[in-house]
Amino acid sequence: MTILLRWLVDYAWIFYIGCTIGAVIYTVRALIAHRDRSLALFTLERETATSRVVRAWSMVLILVFIGAVIFVSANFVLPDLYDDMLLDAFTPEAPLVSLTPTVDLTPSLTPTFAVLTAVSTSGASVPTPPPPPTSAPATSVPVGAASGDVRVRFGNPTFVELTSYSLSAVEVTTAQPLQLTLTWQALEARSPMNYVVFTHLRSNDGSIIAQHDGPPAGGARPMMEWSPGETFVDVHQMVFIEGYRDYTGPATIVVGLYNPEATHERVVTDKGGDYISLVAVNVVSQ
Repeated sequence: MTILLRWLVDYAWIFYIGCTIGAVIYTVRALIAHRDRSLALFTLERETATSRVVRAWSMVLILVFIGAVIFVSANFVLPDLYDDMLLDAFTPEAPLVSLTPTVDLTPSLTPTFAVLTAVSTSGASVPTPPPPPTSAPATSVPVGAASGDVRVRFGNPTFVELTSYSLSAVEVTTAQPLQLTLTWQALEARSPMNYVVFTHLRSNDGSIIAQHDGPPAGGARPMMEWSPGETFVDVHQMVFIEGYRDYTGPATIVVGLYNPEATHERVVTDKGGDYISLVAVNVVSQ
């Protein structure tokens, strides 16, 4: 349902064009009927032309009304309804699972997460070397890139494992997307359907302030076709939601899988919940 609402908002211009073309066509018909009525010599001809005029102008008014309704819905009603449905669909139901991220605070020509994009043709992932040691002291609000191992499995029976993640920065502004890279590995069991990955940035009160939902690895291969042992690198650009562009403060990245059909049923994890909390970030003013 949320996908349909998003589509209606993004492609409302198609309906505007359709209503405009229809209104022009029926306006021309009304003018032709007006002309025929003026030229009519008999009462029956005038009555027929008058009926055509009324029908044509009625259709023009109906199309203008439909266009106005679509404009109001697409700009004022549907966006708020879409945000409310997202909040209802992903209300936290289980406690967050705490993970300790590995934070890289020093500049590096080879980011620690760059090797995650290497996948062998045989289906096995290229071993990931350990991150370089850093002598920088830990800080309460780190500003560099972050990465860490996750090792959380999804499904019952489990069919995929989220092995690791990397984050472009842990101190961000709302002016630009926050890039999150996930690494998935297929297990022995097959996925029962082509699930969608949701990546949310949540404030302390549970509000979704930024997000990106989409099939793993951009839909390069449906999840049902994954073979055991295959590894997939999955990049998500989380964009801040309208209404939270002025937000500042701490937030947490939450990741999970859900059924893209109407139920939006989420997939349980082997940790007992239906999502995983990855890392805390700090949203600062622009």
